[in-house]
Amino acid sequence: MNGKILLVEDHDGLRQLMGHYLSKSFEVVSAKNGLEAMGWLNRGISPDIILTDAEMPEITGFQLLSNLKCSGMYRHIPVFIVSGSEEPEEEHKFLKMGAVEFIRKPFNPEQLKDRLTNLFSPVSAPAKFAVAAA
Repeated sequence: MNGKILLVEDHDGLRQLMGHYLSKSFEVVSAKNGLEAMGWLNRGISPDIILTDAEMPEITGFQLLSNLKCSGMYRHIPVFIVSGSEEPEEEHKFLKMGAVEFIRKPFNPEQLKDRLTNLFSPVSAPAKFAVAAA
């Protein structure tokens, strides 16, 4: 296994599909929205990366990212955003807030896995994670 991912996706089918596919390479814990993800974190789940949908009920991906970056306990966790929005400025908004990666739906699952793998690689990880922690 390459590391632990907290997958946050409100669409049950997509969450299950992504979780199944990514679990071949990573340890995956799933949450159906940002509120449930915060609950996982508060119970001691310590993921290496949070992979979250941008638009969800309860707490959106933007609100989740904002909560994490304001937290002393979770601000170091890299956040990878998955979005179905066509707004061109959305990617910039998330990256400016501290997300380390952004991909639009629909996406190629292999491309998603490769980008996650790159975040775990020793060469790219320190630079990416340093940006997230800043």
